[in-house]
Amino acid sequence: MNNSDGMRMLLVFMTASALVVQAQPELPLLWEHRFPEPTFMTGYGDVAVGMAVRNDSLLVGHSWENISQSSLIHAATGDPVWSLSSGDTVYHQGGRSFFGNAMIGAERVASGAGIGVRTRLYDLDGTVPWTVDAGLQNVARMCGPLVNGAGDSAFVLAYQNGTLHGFRYDHAGGTGSWQLPTGHPWREFSANFNAAGHLLVTAMVDHPGAFTDVPRLVVLNSVDGSVEWSAYLEDTTGFVVNSPAMTVPWAGDTMLTVHTTYAGKVLMRMTEATTGQSVWSFEDSLSLSPYLASVAVVPSQGSILVALDRGSVIAYSRSNGRVWMDTLNLTSAYPNTRILANEDHVVLVSPADRHLDQGQDVMIRALDPTTGTVLGEAWVNDIADTHDMPEDALLNGSMLHLISAATHDTLNILFESTTLLVSTFDLSVTTGVHGHAEVPALVQGIISAGSIQDRLGTHVKHWKAFDRHGRLLATGDGGRMDAWYTTAASGMYTLVAGKERLVFLKP
Repeated sequence: MNNSDGMRMLLVFMTASALVVQAQPELPLLWEHRFPEPTFMTGYGDVAVGMAVRNDSLLVGHSWENISQSSLIHAATGDPVWSLSSGDTVYHQGGRSFFGNAMIGAERVASGAGIGVRTRLYDLDGTVPWTVDAGLQNVARMCGPLVNGAGDSAFVLAYQNGTLHGFRYDHAGGTGSWQLPTGHPWREFSANFNAAGHLLVTAMVDHPGAFTDVPRLVVLNSVDGSVEWSAYLEDTTGFVVNSPAMTVPWAGDTMLTVHTTYAGKVLMRMTEATTGQSVWSFEDSLSLSPYLASVAVVPSQGSILVALDRGSVIAYSRSNGRVWMDTLNLTSAYPNTRILANEDHVVLVSPADRHLDQGQDVMIRALDPTTGTVLGEAWVNDIADTHDMPEDALLNGSMLHLISAATHDTLNILFESTTLLVSTFDLSVTTGVHGHAEVPALVQGIISAGSIQDRLGTHVKHWKAFDRHGRLLATGDGGRMDAWYTTAASGMYTLVAGKERLVFLKP
């Protein structure tokens, strides 16, 4: 029997459990706000530098033609309120946050003959009461602004030439600074405050006795920068850690730290910030080498969500260890996977190459917090024939805010530019577990190793392709689905468009 060319019809008899396509509603897009396209080719310069949401207001830090911008947007409608330019050249790091009855922003900018840090306060009407330059050059990495609700102050951290600099601000401006020599170089670091007001820093240290960077947890006194305590999270003589460790506040004084290893392990520990005492730990061994991408927690439910760099999500419980795992094997040119969670929603945001001709797109995948069941999906594809890159995301109740960048002319960075898009999705459709759409016992299958274009027709404009486990693999018109199918691996696929359903068996 030769089925390598052309198509033949095959009646495939199977039980409903043999082929189950999960009902995955498309997440409703509430609104989009596209920032202006550059008037000239700017290089890879238009980027997002943080988002913050409060009540009906969405604050977005970004750049346009490489110049620092801050924009306030109505969170429910996407209507712009105001947008301000600072005139600084931005270097992709920084953030925005609500700060009392105002807003604060900080970012790496061109400063003198090097790269410095600048911080601004914004009133709700868009006026800028003050701007403070940190007076630094050659800043390799920064974090902030970090708002300490316990002390009504904000902090910016900057790492320069082996020294961690801390800057403290109140509503009138700068109120102090400190410097902490780090001993060994820090390749990168992240920082945040917990509810008790402790400044938590997780650094990846270039330790001379180790073959890889070693994660170090440091708890600082935010007033003077003194180290209250610190600890290495791994052996400093091994070849162990394969991605940056991450620390997030848990409940009260407790914090959670997560890191992954080359040996296929996910390691978690909870620590009291005041004493450094470990109160819980868990080690999970996987049959792959996981690369930690993102962490989210829901302390009220005891839930820990870990995302890996290719879109896989693992849910853990402080009481029961691993609860469920949603495994994907996505490929992307510019990976930047995020996991977000609250009591009702778990959301994965990840770039993915759909094996089409426009580069990577951004996949949004809503999962049931209890079971990991896929409840809905959406894709962001801003501009055809280019890459879409997720830059930041916020989950606020049942609204997901995403800012993504789309590149032009990725073949030559000298003539490249980017545009920015804010997309807001409604997740309320995912608040209940959706059942499975069972395929009838008698299914008309199509065996094809090659083109499926003539089976899809021209009257249906939007198809969705699922694997036998119900996972969405590709979407698009007949031409794009044909291009996807040509490169797909052997297997069984279901294509759905409205009420039309086709099953393809690829040898």
